[in-house]
Amino acid sequence: MAVVNMSQITVTLHKAIAYIANPDKTEHGALVSANFSDDATNPAELARRMMDTVEQSVGGNRANGVIAHHVIQSFSPEDSRRMTARELHELGVRFADAFTGGEYRYVIATHVDRGHTHNHIIICATSDVTFHKMRTKPGATIRRLREISDRLCRETGLNVLPELKPARERRRHGVSFAELYASAKGDAIKDRIRAAIDTAAGASTDFDSFARELNSAGVTVVVRGRHLTFTDMASGLRVRDVKLGRAYDEPNVMARIGRHTVMPISFNRRMIAEQTDNAVRVWLPGTRRRLLITIPLTRIVRDGDTYRAYLPAASQQVVTGRRGRYAKQVRAEDLYGYFSRPPTQLEPVVRERMPVTVGKSDAQRRWYAMQARRLDELHQLANELNTASRLVDDGTTVDDAIAGTMRRIEAEREAFQAALVSVCDTAETDGDEPPSDKAVVELRERERRLDELARELDTLRRVRAQARHVKQRRHIRQPE
Repeated sequence: MAVVNMSQITVTLHKAIAYIANPDKTEHGALVSANFSDDATNPAELARRMMDTVEQSVGGNRANGVIAHHVIQSFSPEDSRRMTARELHELGVRFADAFTGGEYRYVIATHVDRGHTHNHIIICATSDVTFHKMRTKPGATIRRLREISDRLCRETGLNVLPELKPARERRRHGVSFAELYASAKGDAIKDRIRAAIDTAAGASTDFDSFARELNSAGVTVVVRGRHLTFTDMASGLRVRDVKLGRAYDEPNVMARIGRHTVMPISFNRRMIAEQTDNAVRVWLPGTRRRLLITIPLTRIVRDGDTYRAYLPAASQQVVTGRRGRYAKQVRAEDLYGYFSRPPTQLEPVVRERMPVTVGKSDAQRRWYAMQARRLDELHQLANELNTASRLVDDGTTVDDAIAGTMRRIEAEREAFQAALVSVCDTAETDGDEPPSDKAVVELRERERRLDELARELDTLRRVRAQARHVKQRRHIRQPE
């Protein structure tokens, strides 16, 4: 059974080839080969020769254009035991030859450092024959890759996955190809990602080193807005932080790296007065560029032009003038007098499960799905009515209730973060000893409370929106 995924490379081709050709993952380079060179031991040289072809492409090598395609063919643990790594490498070579048709240069490396064998294939995007770029289409190209891989697996006596349902139905149920593989073989990819994050956070001093540690474990991380997206390289499964649990979102990852409860502040690149190799000096908003604070780069996560700094909650921040002279000290909390306090956007942790398909026909399944949505809407409406009734009985306004819930969320979030840091410190001190049952129970209980508060805040905001809507309608209906 093999899962196939494909992504594009637009920069740093040599780094991508160096990663897949890592001797520690490929039996000291014995499982690396290329269709355009007898020597596959020099990633820089392989990348240079590929780039020579790209530079000759019709239309030239455009900025941010695709220079190569990265295909991953991942085998199940069962098939990895049934066949040797060399045999699966040869199967990957046949797979790459069938897909490229002899027109495109490629490097293939077979990784054996995980619980299942997988082939990494980097294919030059420019044809060696026509010098035109390879034409790829979303959906169609990956289907062709999977068809070739399935055919070769059948010929070799390996199993293949069931045929995928139409994309529209997959979106309705929310099951990706990688999730289907995980369900079919019981391969807990999300658990593997969590374990990689746990290890990387304990071995890191800042977000960049955390990303490097993750990458060496076969997981990539990308900052997207206020969320982190993790990708398992072997399976191609991409998962957002909220789907892994609250301990794996950006603030809590930074708390684990810094071993402190943290308070986030955000600022634009234009607010940076000076940057060194170790820190940035940032203007305090509202001081007409007269006062600054210095923030170590180890505390910062960058998202484009937006910087988020995670400062220890108990720390004192030194404020200086333009020339670096001491002005005063402020608590981390007091910085919210200058910087905007981050919005309380606490999402309930997603509890994923494979969908239970009810009904024999597509029409029946659509009907059941519609009834399920209606039940969810009724449940949501009941929550809103109960909340509105409770507010009336208590004599509390919706705005006051929202403010109170947000304060409880901040307090509970800080307590959760403190418990998480404590567990991480204990794990480092005690080595391989697992955290105590009491500590784990406390973490789970605090996560449950945060989920309840998140749902409560969501309901309160909907009640407020409904109340404003009713008020606006009444205002419109009033006679002039």
